Amino acid sequence: MRVQRRKRPERVIMIVLVAILVIIVAVYGTLWVAQRPMHQAQKTAYSLAVSKGKLKTTTGFSQYNGTSSYYVVTGTSKKDVPVYALINANKKHQTTVIKQSAGVSRTKALKEVWSKRNPSKVVKATLGKYNGEVVWEITYLNQKKNLCYEILQYSNGSRLKSIINI
Repeated sequence: MRVQRRKRPERVIMIVLVAILVIIVAVYGTLWVAQRPMHQAQKTAYSLAVSKGKLKTTTGFSQYNGTSSYYVVTGTSKKDVPVYALINANKKHQTTVIKQSAGVSRTKALKEVWSKRNPSKVVKATLGKYNGEVVWEITYLNQKKNLCYEILQYSNGSRLKSIINI
């Protein structure tokens, strides 16, 4: 008579742990590959802000995609003045540097949108250029969860364009 061997529970546990580890590595790898273009754009924007925009320090990055794409870098000038550098993402990389004190702050632009539109969630608030003017673009979800945009003039906060219920 033959004796039936039992599978060791340690072996089953080890196989399950290896499978979980493979899944974690696959998810992490996928996320890393998906984020690479944004990290490369940020690296490029920081170096352009320092070289073309003459920024001394860089502290923040965002991207604006309107009629043209812009990298927006927050930092300080060589004279320690807080500034924004708007870098056109085309091959020439035209750079516009503006003082943060020369216009409406991000907080004030957001308060304007909150008071007029009462969004359920603000998705993004970034600087950019619209019709040659520096603007705040506020992307948000309204109470019906529809995507909306507000474009506010940077210099005075006046509304240039509203796109509701996309």
